[in-house]
Amino acid sequence: MTLSNEQYHADPAVSASHLHAIAKSPQHYWSRFLDPQRQPVEPTAAMRLGSLVHCAVLEPEELHKRYAVCLPRNTKAGKEMALELDAKVIEAVTGSDMDLALAMAVSVRSHPVAAELLSVGLAEQSVWWDDPATGLRCKCRPDWINGLTIVDLKTTTDASPDFARSVAQYRYHVQQAHYLQSHIADRFIFLAVEKTFPYCVATYELDADAVAVGEQLRQSNLQSIANCKDAQAWPGYTDHIQTLSLPRWAQNTPDLAISPDNF
Repeated sequence: MTLSNEQYHADPAVSASHLHAIAKSPQHYWSRFLDPQRQPVEPTAAMRLGSLVHCAVLEPEELHKRYAVCLPRNTKAGKEMALELDAKVIEAVTGSDMDLALAMAVSVRSHPVAAELLSVGLAEQSVWWDDPATGLRCKCRPDWINGLTIVDLKTTTDASPDFARSVAQYRYHVQQAHYLQSHIADRFIFLAVEKTFPYCVATYELDADAVAVGEQLRQSNLQSIANCKDAQAWPGYTDHIQTLSLPRWAQNTPDLAISPDNF
């Protein structure tokens, strides 16, 4: 289904972002998605750049309809130009960010596998389904769908195989599990592009172990949302005093004693 990004995010169905929030704590989930007094989430600079790159790579025909290079906002002309763009629902960006997004897009389209994956397909298609285990209404919005393959574009500082660290840190394996449960595709490929010259590109699929972990976490997160909704309770981390231990990396680290000789 083709909807605007705003229409998609306004729908209350459970997305991958919902799963990430409940994994932090039910209170985080409530405050972001359910609290009637919640504040809108302001996108960070990294999020804004990511959206710009996504448009440049996946929907280049829309780029100059949605974005325009603006004069510096610390000048009178820049402030006036920004207001004019806001009135036209066009996002103002810096020239350096636009140049970066275009360079990254060229790099992606020059990569043989990436170019093949993006040669046919559709961008930003919204999908809904009901989770059979919890009954929760779910949704996803894949970056790109090529037949039965979802292509997920990620901007990153490191597109080498160490990208696996980003997968774990940002729970991309949970996102993949959620998207594939929509049954619109049976294959999921990460398209990683670095944000610094020479904008290296790599394409990855997760192994069976990573897929299994992602699905287990997805199921657990969905069940947590369902349980909290049933109980109408959204606790934070804990209501009790807890005992903390040092992380493993800090437990066996030798530390040099400070003596007068050190000065």
